[in-house]
Amino acid sequence: MDEIGSTIGFDRLKLIHLNDARGKLGSHADRHEHIGKGGIGRSGIRGIVRHPRLRGLPFILETPKDSDDADPRNLALVRRLWGESQGVMHAK
Repeated sequence: MDEIGSTIGFDRLKLIHLNDARGKLGSHADRHEHIGKGGIGRSGIRGIVRHPRLRGLPFILETPKDSDDADPRNLALVRRLWGESQGVMHAK
């Protein structure tokens, strides 16, 4: 979050692209994993979606589509990690 604040600036941040990572930190591989099953994990995703500096920003969820219920399952987990009382998130 410090790096985002110092390089981009929270005032310029308009959207969060949220996914778990199949590869390790610094691998520079853009390979997505189901929420909670990758290198970021549940606690990392929880920290992102609950971070006060990101409150009110839209999130785009990008995860593997390996089954018909993949999107609803990933979105449901993000909502649980985020906490239903904070607002409403929509999948597209």
